[in-house]
Amino acid sequence: MAICKILFFLLALCVWCGKCEVFYKRVGDEVSMKCGVDSNSDIDWKFNGESIFSITGKSGTRRKGSSHIAFKASASGDTLKVPRLETRDSGNYFCRQSGKHYTVRVVSAFVKPGPVLLQSSNAELHCDITGDPNTEVQWLRPPNGEEYKEKKQVIQLKSVTSKEAGQWTCLVKKDLKLIVALTVVGLQTTAVNASKGDNIELPCSLPQSVSQRVVGGRWKADHLPKVSFPTLTNTAGEGLHWNGNGLSKVNFTTGQLSTNFDVTLKNVQSSDDGTFVCTVEFDGGVSLSVETTLRVMDKPSGVKGSNNRKGKPPAVMESLTKEVYGLKLWIWIAVGASSVALIVLIVVIGVVQRRNKRMKKRVRTLRSMRQPLTDKDYCQCDRAEKEVEFGEQARPLPVPRQHRNPRTRTAGPNHTN
Repeated sequence: MAICKILFFLLALCVWCGKCEVFYKRVGDEVSMKCGVDSNSDIDWKFNGESIFSITGKSGTRRKGSSHIAFKASASGDTLKVPRLETRDSGNYFCRQSGKHYTVRVVSAFVKPGPVLLQSSNAELHCDITGDPNTEVQWLRPPNGEEYKEKKQVIQLKSVTSKEAGQWTCLVKKDLKLIVALTVVGLQTTAVNASKGDNIELPCSLPQSVSQRVVGGRWKADHLPKVSFPTLTNTAGEGLHWNGNGLSKVNFTTGQLSTNFDVTLKNVQSSDDGTFVCTVEFDGGVSLSVETTLRVMDKPSGVKGSNNRKGKPPAVMESLTKEVYGLKLWIWIAVGASSVALIVLIVVIGVVQRRNKRMKKRVRTLRSMRQPLTDKDYCQCDRAEKEVEFGEQARPLPVPRQHRNPRTRTAGPNHTN
């Protein structure tokens, strides 16, 4: 107790002296703090008395300390930056050289037991300031942002209704704003009209998954004491499912359930006309009930046999709407089919492109092997050259005139008559 008083006194003193600043930050935010000394000076940062790191001003050498802050903090000049704040990062930051103190308060806002609540259940809205549970906050309630009467960090909501649904805002020191979304849901059903001999679904469902775990439930019809209905059971091995044997009048989904609790009434008759009650039980002793009314009429003339008014078997609908890793099963099926189609398209495009490349390569190869012959080269130029050669061979040199007639040749010096 004495140590707490001393720490509180030192904190009050540093605030009064103006050397202590208080930062209120959300989880995941970043905070920056200045030491206030020359960037070439030695700097030692500490968190709640533990060393974060020491920086030698001249050489810039850094030595990490033992605090968990050292693994994510960084320094630029005389400024310390701490990113991705967590609740455990709340506390006192101290720069030894300047004597400056900084107090960081990490604030988190959430709902217990969760953001999706059942009608008539209880809830807690938290705006927790780590290390400072006594600081008052201002809550603004939906839908118009009215100020809530209590200014505590934790407020209790009793027997919630749709009036409490919406965005709740937590204001811390009028500087920091945190928002909590609250959804309130109840069981849904509709009145049902059927003809004699029909197989009819009695609807009962939640609009979405809720924070509270379903632990049990049942259907009941006071006007049908001899008709047995299945009961909801939640076990570690099978999860949430219907449990019932030897039910001649009622059909139900045999797989794991999530938010749909419909059952099918077979071969309805006039005696089945009346009110049916669906009850679902949750953790914490909360239970919801909803009533649906069945009206049975004579079947129109000319219509034979029985049918199911929904048109689809309940098992199929339940399977498609079942949640797998946070998404409906039909969404996973659609994503898988789209992925297969995309892969097939990519393969086809690749095969076509490869075939086109082979065809182009083959055409280029054939063109390079071919000897081009044109009319000009084959019919004129080559032919003209041959004609010139043949013409030169066919025409002898002209004979001198005096040699043409031997009788008129001039006699030489040795000629005798």
